[in-house]
Amino acid sequence: MSSARDPGLRRLNALWKRASEPVFVLDAQRRLVYVNQAWEELTGYAADAVMGLECRPYGPTCGADREGLAASFCPPPEALAGQPAGGATLIVHTGGERRWRRIEFWPFHDERGHLLGLFGLVRPPDAPPHTPDSDAQHLRAELLELRQRLQERYGSDALIGRGPVHRRLLDQVATAAATSAPVLIIGEPGTGKRAVARQIHAQGPRRQAPLIPFDCAALTPEILQRELFGEGRLIPRLALPEGATLLLTDALELPRDLQARLAAALGPSAPVRLLATTTLDPEQARRDDRLERDLYYALTTLILRLPPLRERLEELPLLAQHFLERANLRHERRRLGFTSAALETLATYDWPGNLRELARVIEAAHQQATGDLIDAADLPASIRGHLGAAYNPPPMPPPVTPLDELLTRLERRLIEQALQRARQNKSRAAELLRISRPRLYRRIEELKIPVEPEPEDEVPMGNDSS
Repeated sequence: MSSARDPGLRRLNALWKRASEPVFVLDAQRRLVYVNQAWEELTGYAADAVMGLECRPYGPTCGADREGLAASFCPPPEALAGQPAGGATLIVHTGGERRWRRIEFWPFHDERGHLLGLFGLVRPPDAPPHTPDSDAQHLRAELLELRQRLQERYGSDALIGRGPVHRRLLDQVATAAATSAPVLIIGEPGTGKRAVARQIHAQGPRRQAPLIPFDCAALTPEILQRELFGEGRLIPRLALPEGATLLLTDALELPRDLQARLAAALGPSAPVRLLATTTLDPEQARRDDRLERDLYYALTTLILRLPPLRERLEELPLLAQHFLERANLRHERRRLGFTSAALETLATYDWPGNLRELARVIEAAHQQATGDLIDAADLPASIRGHLGAAYNPPPMPPPVTPLDELLTRLERRLIEQALQRARQNKSRAAELLRISRPRLYRRIEELKIPVEPEPEDEVPMGNDSS
């Protein structure tokens, strides 16, 4: 228990030291300054080991470590604003036992009304509520529990989600990880195909060997041939041990002659395992003669189909909170959650860019927000006004647009789509548009098209940095 010298804490210790209910105190910076004996028994931590711990929103890990402890006792924004508040939270004992509890936060102030700290009372989960619930607190608690379950069952909490569709996907990932057969992951842009591929690799027996990514849409045929093939068989790009895994993103963009060589190399004695992703339907690609027959049969041994975000809207609050926690790790200022208005606005958008777009929207809202909670007004205008919604038809016929303006809009859209497909690789985008690279640069500048830097996990060659 705390042996603080502050007279107020000494008095608190005298009153609550032997109390049966766990009690703790945070200062105005959310740091633990007092815990009683019941709190120590609940968490498994001695007071001296946690004094000064900042109880902040958690990162990508959770459990009985100090970060998980800090997450469990993180106060809701209402309490930090000076109002009594509370909510449910998951507390993991150092011995591994998990307990749901309700925490009530009571702020206390100095004579000028400035917040000095928060008095925390831990109650059973079925205790009658004395303070208003915090939606943000409940959402953080739910995400914490979900991460814990995923970590226990699958060894990772990288693939966040809930519901029968997501559980089926996780089971398919586990099945794919246990085999050495090629796996084809199909989904719209931004649905997390590479993350699923990395998870299959991380769970499988080949996880100690490297995962080698190649972007078939961004690399030229000459580079792909040089890096993939030699002596008539598949070879790794680097001197790799037996059992490495090859990840081909946009695999159906592979030239036909290389498809045939790849299919021939995928025999039982192949030195590497193949994981592939695509946004296309392999059946249709085969009918259109875009996919070589033998490679079609090899790739379709095991198929995972990822649902678009618009079909997972019931999971959107959880996913938004997940991306918010990731944004919190990158910024000094932390946001605790979302207002109901913000969540309602997110739910009415169709998310053509799926999870990738959601992550960017949450990052932008994190920087725009000024309070602890992200509000609807903090979201980008394209989300609030549904300017980017791809599946909501307009309520009335669009006005007549001058031809020059219409053509400019069309050109802009085609360039943006080519850049997205080429992973911001301008040479590849120019090839897709069948224009010269200087002309593409000129039109990008004239049309004021924002060009994003190539993400680290999209680099076509090199070790998988994610």
